[in-house]
Amino acid sequence: MKLTNTYRMALLSTEGKFSCLKAAENIEKVSHDKLTRFLSYFDEKPQLDIKSLPKGGQIVIDCTSLSKMYAKCIEGIRWVYCSTLNRAIKGFTVIKIIYVQGNDIYNLDDIIWQKEEGTKNEIVRAKLKEYYQAGLEPEIVLFDLWYGAKDTFNLLNDFGWKYLCLSKRNRIFEGKRIDEHKYYGGRSLYGKAKGIGHIVQVAKHCKRYIITNLETPIMSHTGWMRYTKRWIIETIFRDLKSFLHFEECEARSLKAQKSHIQACMDAYLFLKKKNPNKSIEASQRDFLQDFYMKKFNNQDVFELVA
Repeated sequence: MKLTNTYRMALLSTEGKFSCLKAAENIEKVSHDKLTRFLSYFDEKPQLDIKSLPKGGQIVIDCTSLSKMYAKCIEGIRWVYCSTLNRAIKGFTVIKIIYVQGNDIYNLDDIIWQKEEGTKNEIVRAKLKEYYQAGLEPEIVLFDLWYGAKDTFNLLNDFGWKYLCLSKRNRIFEGKRIDEHKYYGGRSLYGKAKGIGHIVQVAKHCKRYIITNLETPIMSHTGWMRYTKRWIIETIFRDLKSFLHFEECEARSLKAQKSHIQACMDAYLFLKKKNPNKSIEASQRDFLQDFYMKKFNNQDVFELVA
């Protein structure tokens, strides 16, 4: 039985707050030391062949705060902003990049952001360069306004990739702020934005502004509907935190924290593939039912995650 599958089993079969000790009590023939060793020695970077990914998918980028409010000595911990609590908390900022093609989700990267390594936008641009050089051919790249830097726009356009994201209202477009333009009938406007070396298209939806290098005209509603495809990454963050113990790793090393993050995403993709038409909550409930049934009947529970 691979150690990766063992830790996945530990995550999926633990109800309530997660710990290696509690998980080991729940799974027979597995010690908490074995689970701890997994965190310390597992290569957390996913072995994903970029060239094998289907063409025409969507790259989606976002980040979330990983709360470690009660931690005393975890490597790399810092004060980060939590949008849920609307205040700074002790923890990590995790940058997630996924590739979505139809109902298939591929996890490209999970990055614990360290300020010493550069800004979040610089780190994302470095990753985008890697994907481009590896031969990835997305239909579009989606991200929110915090990643809407002019250097990122220029880089994606140089790749020949299309992007769509929200823009801050004070971005200079055709000599004045985006929010000072008139958008008649929900139509978009074409023109040059400050610092961006190509023609962009800007549309207004309610009080939000959408910016893209798509050549096909977008309206207020159609532009917003394309942008909402980015929300899949928000649902992933919600499910990871609510059902798969994303914030509950007590290990002190940064490597162990990265391994736990990757294992949580691995468990998410396992449930998604096992029951593609069910929510993660329902899929995990089915998994737990099978787990306890096999355990009661003294069967090999590890076949559930093989």
